[in-house]
Amino acid sequence: MLLFRIGPRHLFFRTEYINEVTDFLVTNLKGEITDFWKAFEKASENSTICYITGIDHEKTYVEDAKKIVLINDASSPILCSIISSNISKLLQKVDMGPATVVMRVAGDEHKLIDKLKEIFGGKEVDWIEGIGIGEKDDTIIALTKKVLNGPVADFLDTKLLISKPIREVQERLRLEGLRLITQNLDDSQWYELRINIYDSYGNYFKHYDRLMFVLSKLEMGMVLGESWTKDFGVLLYSVLTYQVRLFTFHTPIEIKKILMALEYTIEGERLVDFDLYYKNKKVYWYEANKKRGKGKTKLDEAKIYRQSLYEKLKPKDIKTLEAMEKSII
Repeated sequence: MLLFRIGPRHLFFRTEYINEVTDFLVTNLKGEITDFWKAFEKASENSTICYITGIDHEKTYVEDAKKIVLINDASSPILCSIISSNISKLLQKVDMGPATVVMRVAGDEHKLIDKLKEIFGGKEVDWIEGIGIGEKDDTIIALTKKVLNGPVADFLDTKLLISKPIREVQERLRLEGLRLITQNLDDSQWYELRINIYDSYGNYFKHYDRLMFVLSKLEMGMVLGESWTKDFGVLLYSVLTYQVRLFTFHTPIEIKKILMALEYTIEGERLVDFDLYYKNKKVYWYEANKKRGKGKTKLDEAKIYRQSLYEKLKPKDIKTLEAMEKSII
């Protein structure tokens, strides 16, 4: 479960030969011509966004770019390739913009920003302003409520420009990050939950694999342990279940909705029982939505939660999940 990660680097190229430099980045370094916002939609922590500008600038800004090229490689290999080629003769100057850190928010982002200011100082900026005025030894912290295991383009409005190099910011966040996230939660606590898997056909580990696949893709928490146990569904009658202990900042209700989505296929066919326990109390399906319409059944609610789950997953992950379910059916 990622709480923060590195964002893309930014390189500014000043040249009279806009098209030639752009063609080199695209052809030799497998870059992609794009615009600023689409670059962020595709950029990973290993990417570099390159801004090709004219030469009549004392300092270059995002708005000065004649072309923007996204390259899925770090800035150092890109600069090495340029220095080793004839294209370097076409460049007047190369500047490196600030580094970026993307940090996940689980509660009140304003509280988190205030805590970050206490630790690092810094100035509130938007993306374009921060990249423009920031220098190579500065760092921008951007906040998001999305998972961090892929490209992130959905950021909260406020970013923080810090006059510290990325190395120092990373080291401090490794020490303080978990505490900052915890203090930022609505009730300042994480939840330790127990998920019991029961399948009358014995496909425990296929359902375990589905559960772990979705929890990891959504970065829902950390697994503290797992083991076989007994669950007492009916008085004096016990069944063998496989139990997963989950540590998460998501509420039991949020996790229950995910489990209900996985108990049925998209067509509504029952697959498994996922029972959830918090503080030794079972969380029942009707607790997940106390404002549900009259006559709504568990299946009705599960279909709604399945659709909500699909909106959080990537198309390729949905295909993988459905393929896993077909192998069970």
